Amino acid sequence: MNDALREALAHLRRVYPRGVPEADYMALIAVLADRMSEENVAIVVAELIDGEVLVVANDVAAAQSVRVPAAAARARVRSTLESVGRHLDAELSDRRLCWGA
Repeated sequence: MNDALREALAHLRRVYPRGVPEADYMALIAVLADRMSEENVAIVVAELIDGEVLVVANDVAAAQSVRVPAAAARARVRSTLESVGRHLDAELSDRRLCWGA
């Protein structure tokens, strides 16, 4: 995992110190996928939830196609992410997050 992904993971751990609530999971993946590559979202979120990268990668694909979270859920998660630290777009603007790890 490169430094940019470690920084994104550290931010997510500050936002979700007790783990990601089930109600936020798909919306979180969708919000992250707006700025990060699918591969990087899978890597970071798998580490965050102590899950398997391949399973999370499938969830990332689903969150962008067949299980798209509602706009309200995405807005809620984006607000939660931005409530801890700097603005999400600034946090994820690093080009190293947009391409493969």
